[in-house]
Amino acid sequence: MVKRPAPRRPAPQPELGHGEFVRYPGTRPEVYDLLARLTAAAGDSPDFGTPGLSLDRTRVAVRWFGELPAAVRRVVDSAAGVEVQVQQTPFRPGDLRAEAVRLVAEHPGVLAAATARPEGDGVEVLVPPAVAGPAGGAGPAVAGVTSAFPLFPAEGEAG
Repeated sequence: MVKRPAPRRPAPQPELGHGEFVRYPGTRPEVYDLLARLTAAAGDSPDFGTPGLSLDRTRVAVRWFGELPAAVRRVVDSAAGVEVQVQQTPFRPGDLRAEAVRLVAEHPGVLAAATARPEGDGVEVLVPPAVAGPAGGAGPAVAGVTSAFPLFPAEGEAG
């Protein structure tokens, strides 16, 4: 019997922290300048959500809970060459991030991962196939997981 090596998986990518962003090839420098200035102005505000970038990389969505502070408003208003759209989130992004951490800590046998949704409308929870399968899917697997926020279950492994 010939023993074959296990297929190689790519090295895991480092997770981005709040306020960090991926640099995509072909994106104009003014987009990254705007994102950097926005992140600096917002600081670690729990009201600051995950910025969005359109597929054509010409528009930036600033996701925020509540009224924009003056410093953030100045950055948005001074965006040159980049269309900026402010999107109000239904929930405070900082609360969603804290809830994602709590859910994984309190339900390690059910959840592989949890993250605040960029839209600020709830928490995405990842249920391993070994848990989701016997339960009849990711939704039924998290039926006993309670949260003050909407949960968006999906089946998969954390990577």
